[in-house]
Amino acid sequence: MPIIIVWIILTLFGILSIYSVSIHESFTLTISLIANGKMDGDPSNYFYFFRQLRNIALALVMAGIVYAIPIRFFQKNKNTTIIAIILMALQVSVFIPGIGIVLNGARWWINIPFLPSIQPAEFFKLGYVLFLWWWLMRKRERINTKEFFISFIILNALLFFVFLLIPDLGTVMILGIVGLIMCRYAGAKIKYILWILFWGIITGLLLGGIAGMVSDRFAYIQKRFTYFISSSVDPQAKQIGWQNEQALLAIGWGGFLGKGYGKGLQKFWFIPEAQSDFVFAAFSEEIGFVGNMILLSLYLYIGWYFLTNLRHIKDEHRRMIGIGILSLILIQAFVNIWVNIKILPNTWLTLPFISYWGTALMVNFMEIILLYKILQRNK
Repeated sequence: MPIIIVWIILTLFGILSIYSVSIHESFTLTISLIANGKMDGDPSNYFYFFRQLRNIALALVMAGIVYAIPIRFFQKNKNTTIIAIILMALQVSVFIPGIGIVLNGARWWINIPFLPSIQPAEFFKLGYVLFLWWWLMRKRERINTKEFFISFIILNALLFFVFLLIPDLGTVMILGIVGLIMCRYAGAKIKYILWILFWGIITGLLLGGIAGMVSDRFAYIQKRFTYFISSSVDPQAKQIGWQNEQALLAIGWGGFLGKGYGKGLQKFWFIPEAQSDFVFAAFSEEIGFVGNMILLSLYLYIGWYFLTNLRHIKDEHRRMIGIGILSLILIQAFVNIWVNIKILPNTWLTLPFISYWGTALMVNFMEIILLYKILQRNK
């Protein structure tokens, strides 16, 4: 039950943050929709808020479906293979004209008739954990051999190549770290993990630099990295980093206790898309350091509670799935926060349970239900 309680608190935290920080974005968007004849009525300050309530309702339905599915369903090789194939096909569909939706040069969503827009990468993250668990269990006896790590690198390179074409480097980074954590938990020696991590970073930087010179889609990402390293080297890169600068101002102005709920100013277009990947910074201005520490403690509590109860889980397969899902939630949460405080360059990743994003919220709810089922079954 503690995991369910924290899940409810995080969801309420997200509702409060979206209600406050999305006011300007909602008003601006609804004016544009009305002007283009795509919406009737008056402009609204709460467009994103009501959409988020709808997203929560859909996410609860998805969580209910997952809860009804036994964990052993995901442990069968046939089912895992089918899930992996379906999710990969869903991800590749972003490149199909008329289905894939392009935003800022990247193919993030697919548009299926009679359904809301879907971001396949969010489902793929969970599918990656389920597939990698199955693959690691099959290879566990050879996990510290040269052949294993060569096959691990090739497998992930093929999977991540799809995300590099989108391009979605944030998902590549998250899944790469989660994959290494699961390898380590399966018994891989730390020196091999560090070796793959080191060469993965070097290769990523080299490929990113080359791609930025030959493709406009990657040039935008390259400029983000340029601004992250030094905001004074390129005026255009500095302009791209406007969102990061305003996020730091919002966090700083929040101080220790914050300005008070609803009293933040940076959400009024100073932080573009304040309701999504920069909701942490926009809401920090209102809740301050104390509010942020409460939020961080909720994420850390999920990790602490699950890990301390890990020894009670007798089924090793369930433990591996749980470790992968827990890593997904915590790594994405801290990467998002580090982006907001400029420890990392912008990755377009949402804050789990908090940010406005329908598909991501569905997957977050599915993940927390799976963690709950893994613990519940062993008590």
